[in-house]
Amino acid sequence: MFVPRFFRRSLFRRVFVVSGFISIGIIYFLGSNLYGRISDGIINEKINASISEAQSAIQYADYRFIVTGVSSEKDYRSLISEIVKTSNLSARESGREVALLQSEDRELRGIPAVSTSNFLEPSSIPAGFREIVRESDQLTWRKTNLLYVNGESLNGVVIGTLLSLPNVGKYEMYVLFGFDAQQRTIDLIGRSMWGTGLLLIALIMIVASVVLRRVIRPVKYAAEIAEQLTSGDLSKRMEVKGEDEVARLGEAFNEMADTLEQQISRLENLSRLQHRFVSDVSHELRTPLTTIRMASDVIHSARDGFDPNISRSAELLVSQIDRFENLLSDLLEVSRFDAEVATLSLDQIDANLLVRRCVEDLEIASKGRATQFHLSCPADPVMLEADSRRFERIMRNLLANAVDHSEGKPIHVTIKENQAAVSISVRDYGVGLSQPQIERVFDRFWRADPSRSRERGGTGLGLAIAKEDAMLHGGVISVWGELGKGSNFVITLPKVSGIAFSDFPLSEIPTI
Repeated sequence: MFVPRFFRRSLFRRVFVVSGFISIGIIYFLGSNLYGRISDGIINEKINASISEAQSAIQYADYRFIVTGVSSEKDYRSLISEIVKTSNLSARESGREVALLQSEDRELRGIPAVSTSNFLEPSSIPAGFREIVRESDQLTWRKTNLLYVNGESLNGVVIGTLLSLPNVGKYEMYVLFGFDAQQRTIDLIGRSMWGTGLLLIALIMIVASVVLRRVIRPVKYAAEIAEQLTSGDLSKRMEVKGEDEVARLGEAFNEMADTLEQQISRLENLSRLQHRFVSDVSHELRTPLTTIRMASDVIHSARDGFDPNISRSAELLVSQIDRFENLLSDLLEVSRFDAEVATLSLDQIDANLLVRRCVEDLEIASKGRATQFHLSCPADPVMLEADSRRFERIMRNLLANAVDHSEGKPIHVTIKENQAAVSISVRDYGVGLSQPQIERVFDRFWRADPSRSRERGGTGLGLAIAKEDAMLHGGVISVWGELGKGSNFVITLPKVSGIAFSDFPLSEIPTI
């Protein structure tokens, strides 16, 4: 279901609008029900009064017909005219209309077949209703429309019965009443109810607005304080007033903020101590390591005169000291990243030239493993703004990682560029990586195969440092892989350091 952002970002608007719709629905339902009951009550009361009045009028007419029938002068024409005109007011003036209709709709003995008051149309009396009156000996009524010769129409009720004129025949007498006055009353009540409903809705909305603002204001303030806490300002607290639920929320929020501030401060202190410890230990180990290096070099240079076992030990001593120096260098670099003091020494460099040099160096170092490199790069120089030392370290780490896991199979290195960025892919066909391993491949001190990594002298920091160096330039490193089919690392750096880019020269996922 689509919800406009205007409502998604405001709890007040959502609750206010929903409350408005619910209030309108309830008031409309109750008002319609009440209006219907009142309307029906008024109309039913008018119908009952009309039936009583019509019964009196019909009885009077029946009496006059009987008296005239026994009289020596039987002037039915004048009598019918008199009965039809007994109503002083028409139905339009809250009075009544009278209609006398011969049952067979033909003139008998000079008496008109149809007589109505105030130019009432005989069609005001439905034909079906006339059939009912003819067949019934009881007073009968039905709602109808009163129609006049001038085209005027009026809602009302018709009440009729069958009369016998002595020595003449059957006549139908109808008395009709209009609902005009009652309809005006109903309309007045309806307008009053509409006005009252609108006023009630406005009052409900005003009350809802006041209540919602009082309730939501602390929530909004809490959200603002939470955002400030997230941004690092741990001194902000909510203002607590009263002892209600909102006050309890503020107290709980402030207690949470206090606890959060204490925990963050403790963790920051612990992190600073850890970083300082790593940095201090790394620096302090430099001096004795230098002395050990000097002594090991002397022993290593004289190893030809030693016993073979001692000579082999001298070689192992030198290799382990090399590994120790690399570990110290990596630890120092990691401490700089953690302390956020790592900086770039930017210069314009040729990525083709630097990558080619790294490949040549690794080819020499990996001759014993029979690893072959296949370099694919543009013919022209690929220039970018970068720190050459850090860029070279990224490439050496990625290439060394590929050599370590290629199992002697070829390694493909591809360089591509576009207007904004340069991508370099290092693809091997060795042991590969599973999805859980891909998710942890850049973690510090993590190795996909710890035992093999130790044989090669890895520290478990190379890829982590490569990722930090790439991020320092504003770039990214992506990796794909599959067990038994190799892995593919792609580094993408902006041509101008720190400038964001969205188009990756090697953005497609390769087939592993």
